[in-house]
Amino acid sequence: MSKQVLFINGSLRKESFNQTIIDYVQEKLVEKGYQTKQISFKDVPFFSQDIEFPAPAIVEEYRLDFEASQAVWIVSPEYNGSLPGSLKNGLDWMSRSLDITSYAPPAYIDGKLIAFSSAAGHSGGANVLRALTELATKMRMNPLEKTVGLHIGAGFQTGVLTLTDEDKSELDKQVELLVEALEK
Repeated sequence: MSKQVLFINGSLRKESFNQTIIDYVQEKLVEKGYQTKQISFKDVPFFSQDIEFPAPAIVEEYRLDFEASQAVWIVSPEYNGSLPGSLKNGLDWMSRSLDITSYAPPAYIDGKLIAFSSAAGHSGGANVLRALTELATKMRMNPLEKTVGLHIGAGFQTGVLTLTDEDKSELDKQVELLVEALEK
């Protein structure tokens, strides 16, 4: 059975710069025989214990996607030096125990390999990558050591993120490390 990598774009924008990264990385993984799937947290309701049990249908669906995947790859912009609220909300839902009597993270995320990339402004996403790595560690996931942060640069004027050869090389290295970790 082919291994699957689940992708999440932290941006909700239709023409997201970060989608360019996802499209590139998905193509590389498919070439290596992996299946990929992408979800969006845009329709996930704000987390509240009042609606936690039973969880909304979309949350249950995404939990199954997490469970069916051997790794998760989040590509996110940086908002005010951190991660977008919709992304944090979705990850909060994913981290909640499935058992009302337990505080343990669900088995489908405990130790799961997770990778992070970002396209952002002058920071190159350094702050969101650090915040995501810290959050994933607290969620008891297994962050890939290499993160890739790209500068949008002229993309802010053109509306398009054009990956340079150097950008592609860094993403290729990240793909190789993820594949290596999955094949262990």
